[in-house]
Amino acid sequence: MSPVAYYVVVWFLLIFAWATNFVIRIGFSALLPSIIAELQLSYARAGLLASAFFYAYVLMQLPAGLLGDRFGRRRILVLGLLGGALAAGLTGLAGSFATLFAARALTGAFQGTLFSNDRAIIATVTPPDRIGLGQGVSFSGPGLGLTFGLVIGGLLVEVLPWRTVVMLFGIGPIVAALLIVRHVPPPARSTARVPLGRRLRSLFANGPLCVLGLVSFCAIADQFTLATWAPLFFNEVGVADLGRAGSYAALQGIAASLGMVVSGWAHDRLVERGYGSKTAIVAGLIGLALSMLAMAAAITQRSIPGLAVVLFLAAFFCWSIWGAFYALLARLVREDELGTAFGLSNSIGFIGAVVAPTATGWVRDLTGSFSAGCVLAAVLAVAGIAFTFAVRVPPREPV
Repeated sequence: MSPVAYYVVVWFLLIFAWATNFVIRIGFSALLPSIIAELQLSYARAGLLASAFFYAYVLMQLPAGLLGDRFGRRRILVLGLLGGALAAGLTGLAGSFATLFAARALTGAFQGTLFSNDRAIIATVTPPDRIGLGQGVSFSGPGLGLTFGLVIGGLLVEVLPWRTVVMLFGIGPIVAALLIVRHVPPPARSTARVPLGRRLRSLFANGPLCVLGLVSFCAIADQFTLATWAPLFFNEVGVADLGRAGSYAALQGIAASLGMVVSGWAHDRLVERGYGSKTAIVAGLIGLALSMLAMAAAITQRSIPGLAVVLFLAAFFCWSIWGAFYALLARLVREDELGTAFGLSNSIGFIGAVVAPTATGWVRDLTGSFSAGCVLAAVLAVAGIAFTFAVRVPPREPV
C-alpha cells in the first residue's frame, strides 16, 4: 500500500470508529426522556446520569495515552472499541439508577481509550501540509455518529424499549474493531523508553499544553451541553414528539462534520498564508459565543425554526476549532509522547463534559428554562477565546 493510500485509509476507518462510538455516547440523549419517565428523575439527576459516561472517560484519557505509547496505539484502540460494545449491552440490562450509572461509566472508560491513541496515529501518518485537513476529516466521525445516534435513537425508541435500542448500538464498534485489525497495520513502536515519572513531569510542566487544555474545557462543555440537552431544548419550545425532537437535535451532527472538514481545510490554507492555528480557533469560538446567545433568545421566544438554525450554527462553530486545535497540540510535544499529551489535554477538556450537563440541568430546574444555560455556554466560549490568546506557540520548524 502506498503512503498516500495508507493515511487516507486510516482517516476513513477512524471516521467509522468514531461514528459508532458516538452513536452509543450521544444516542443515549435521545433515550433520556424515556429513562427520565421510567426512573422518575429530576432534570438535575438526569444530567448527573448523562455525565456518568464522562467521569470514567476523563479518568481514562491519560492512562490510555500512556498504554498506547508503550504497548501500541492500535492495540489499545481496538480493545476500547470491543469493550465499549460490551458496556452498551450491560447498559441495556441495568435495572436501577445506580446500575445504569455504573454501566454508563464503564462505557466511558472503554471509549476513553480511543481519543489519545487515534489522534496520535493521525498526527504521525498524515503529511505535515495536510495535518489540519487530516485531523478534521478523520474527526468528522463524531458528527456523523451524533446525527445517527439522535435520529435513529429517537425513531427506534418510539417502537422499541430503550434497553433494546442501546444494545443494538453496540454492534457498530465491533465492526469497526474488526476493520481496523484487518486493514490498519500496527505502527512501529518507539524504541525510546522514557521513565513514566519523567514523561509525566515533562507534560505537566508544559504550560502551553495545559492552557490549551483549558480551551478544550470551554469548548467541550458547550459541545456536550448541546449534545445532551438539545432534544429537550426542542421539547421546551413545543416539539412533543420524541422522534421529531431527536431529528431536530441531530442537525448538530451534520453541522459538526461539516465544521470539522471545512475548518481543517481552511486551517491548512491559513497556515500557508502565514497565519497561525490560533486564528482558526478564535474564529470558531467567537461564532460559538454569538450562536449560544442567539439560542437563548430562540428558546425564550419558543421559535422552533429559529432554534434549529442557531443549533446548526452553534455546532458548526463549536466543532470547527478541533482541526486547528489538534494540529497545534502536536507542535507542543515530542512525537513519542503524543498519545499521552492528547490524553492529558482531553482529561482537562472533558471535565467540562462532566460538569456542563449537570450544571445546565440544575439551571433548568432553578429557572424553568434552558435559556439561562445557553447564556452560560456563551460565557464559556468567551473564556475559551481568552485562554487561546494565552497559549504560547513555539516557532515553526523550517520545511
